[in-house]
Amino acid sequence: MTDERNNAGELTVRLVRADEVAWYNALMKEHHSLGVAASGRVLRYVAEAGGVPLVLGTFGSAAWRLPVRDQHVGWDDGQRAARLERVCANQRLCVLPAAAAVRHAGSRALGAMLRALPADYLAAFGVRLMAAESFTDPAAHAGTVYAACNFTPVGSTAGYGRSRGRDYYAYHGQPKTCWLYELAPGGIAALAAGFDAPVLAGRRAPDFNRLRVSGERGLLEYLAQVTDHRKPKGRRHDLAAILVVVVVARLCGADSVHAAAQFAATMPQEALRRCGIRYNTRLGRHVPPSHKTIKRTIRAIDAGAADTQMCAWLRAEAAAGRLNWRHIAIDGKTVRGAVRPDGTQPHLLAAYDVTAGTVLGQAGVEAKTNEITCFVPLLHAILDSPRARSDGDGDSDSDSEEAEAEAEAEAEELVIVTADALHTQAGHVEAMNKLRVSWILDLKDNQPGLYALADAHPWDDEPVLHATAEVGHGRHEIRTIRVTSQVPGGITRRFPGTGQMMLIERYRHPVRGSEATAACRAAGDDPGMAGCAAGAKISCETVLALTALTPAQAGPELLLARNRGHRGIENGLHLRRDTTYAEDASRLRAGGAPRLFAAIASTAVSVLNRAGLTNHAAARRDLAWDRTGLQALGLLGL
Repeated sequence: MTDERNNAGELTVRLVRADEVAWYNALMKEHHSLGVAASGRVLRYVAEAGGVPLVLGTFGSAAWRLPVRDQHVGWDDGQRAARLERVCANQRLCVLPAAAAVRHAGSRALGAMLRALPADYLAAFGVRLMAAESFTDPAAHAGTVYAACNFTPVGSTAGYGRSRGRDYYAYHGQPKTCWLYELAPGGIAALAAGFDAPVLAGRRAPDFNRLRVSGERGLLEYLAQVTDHRKPKGRRHDLAAILVVVVVARLCGADSVHAAAQFAATMPQEALRRCGIRYNTRLGRHVPPSHKTIKRTIRAIDAGAADTQMCAWLRAEAAAGRLNWRHIAIDGKTVRGAVRPDGTQPHLLAAYDVTAGTVLGQAGVEAKTNEITCFVPLLHAILDSPRARSDGDGDSDSDSEEAEAEAEAEAEELVIVTADALHTQAGHVEAMNKLRVSWILDLKDNQPGLYALADAHPWDDEPVLHATAEVGHGRHEIRTIRVTSQVPGGITRRFPGTGQMMLIERYRHPVRGSEATAACRAAGDDPGMAGCAAGAKISCETVLALTALTPAQAGPELLLARNRGHRGIENGLHLRRDTTYAEDASRLRAGGAPRLFAAIASTAVSVLNRAGLTNHAAARRDLAWDRTGLQALGLLGL
């Protein structure tokens, strides 16, 4: 039972109890010209002042087919059938004679009923309402009460009413004004969305309406660029459609070919249509790809080309809402579960946009080489060679103007590339300078001469410019940074463009117990850890690093944050692929299957990050519980 009070007149709104229905119906029959009639899932409200009933309100199921409402909402027949229960009808609103003593009793009572309705309806019927509708007779009154409560008039009905006789609808010749009210922010738009929006579930969930899969520059269009190795004769499914089905299956928790085929077999017709699966006219339905079809496809596919196209799609999606700077971390990972006949394992070098949580590109590292040879081509792929737009018949001048605008936007954007010490190479720095991107690179013993030059700087004379402190996960950790613009000539000759040198120190000691935790938090960012590390072993790690960022571009706080942010590729991508997507436990070995599944896992990680979901295991469980797969398709924008 819900109460709603208003100090001006002490108007109270509550649900009618089961033992009061007869009394309620008697009042409604006596004072409402249309009588008591109510249909569907019914809730009855009464507004009272001092125990005296003033306004009666009956809410029930919405009209099944209503052209003016359906046109305003913009949903099709399938969406209406699936989501009509999310709309409730105000079937009766009766203002009793006693309401004349209370100012604006009708609108105040209806507003209070609308505020209480979503929670009461959910508790009674388990349905989360998005909108409420009602009807008024323009010949009788103008609907002032509904207008005062922010209902929107969406048009007039055709003058038909439901009948239980031979004709399902009977013409009565009295058109009514249809009113619509949104009960949840974005509720009406969610009713007509291609995929279930999070507001329908009432919790934070993937919104599949955000990304483009079909249509221009959608995932299907990108994957259509991958050459299909199969012979045209007997081909039933497009290669792009099969790959999208596997992507959706992986988003929903399928970590093997067999699981992906099982999931595809359970997908409804609407989901298969959105994935690009063809309609079989002989069977009269969309037929999903079988286990054997998926298995043969991923074994013989050009996994590198598919990976390239998926990353190109992700880059296009990540471009929306771009910050004026972005951090790209580059690191490699071995697919340990896949062992080739010669004993080697696939190794992928990934470029990960830490700021957007998106994989921008991946390059396969051949068995007889290493990551160093793949670094520069990967950078060119993601920064220097974006996927070309489709040629059209548009004005060439407008195309050139658009290209110039994009070039100006890219020039204003600050791109920071980070990599581990393996990639502190003169050739890499030269390539990044030509691409006009900034970089932060660590110096370690793989460059002993340069490391000695940087270490010889009088760091003790440089003050600590910024420090951070964290207590958690059983340890107290403090990071400090010292920065200098006095870079030795030996370093600038080897790495032209070096603007600053950094010394980062990391102090750490274990913490056990609430009292020790409180003491560590009180100590803050004191590197000496005085008062919190008595008797504890303090470890210290020092890192020397170089950057092309000038003091005007990046202060000590940003440099320290970006140095630590490089771990984002490990925690945000590689660790998730190992644990949540069970990559190292997979036994896929044949052909390009390991590379393809790794690429699809990277795509899934990027999609969930773009949706703002940090717990990928929980998000995949949420998607897997939706056996239709439509939620996953919505996240992809299909």
